[in-house]
Amino acid sequence: MNNKRLRGTRLGSISSESEEGVEFVERHSVTFRTEDGEEFSVNFMVGVDLPYDWQSPRTSKVGRRLDSKGKPIVGDDPNAPSPAAPAVTHWEQLMKRRTIEELEVILKDRIIEMRASGQLNLMPLQKSA
Repeated sequence: MNNKRLRGTRLGSISSESEEGVEFVERHSVTFRTEDGEEFSVNFMVGVDLPYDWQSPRTSKVGRRLDSKGKPIVGDDPNAPSPAAPAVTHWEQLMKRRTIEELEVILKDRIIEMRASGQLNLMPLQKSA
């Protein structure tokens, strides 16, 4: 019965929250220009560190921020994230700690231990007929 009463009320499509008592943050528009000459504006909150580069919402090309005189800002962005460190494999980490000779000695010792405990059974492989 309750489901029938809610039908057609656009439940979920309209917010029941009002904007009363909400203080909106102060914003300003920043202009960017791509290499093709396309200019676009993005709104940022006042007081944040502005990026030097931003992706155009229309063409997805990267644009450079313009200064107050309409000239592109020169230099590297100090706010840009640092590049990710290259992935180091397990083998590279191992080679920092051990030499090949040390690893061969450890391997031989481990094989001897495994044979003595019966964990390693090296029977010759038989060919199937």
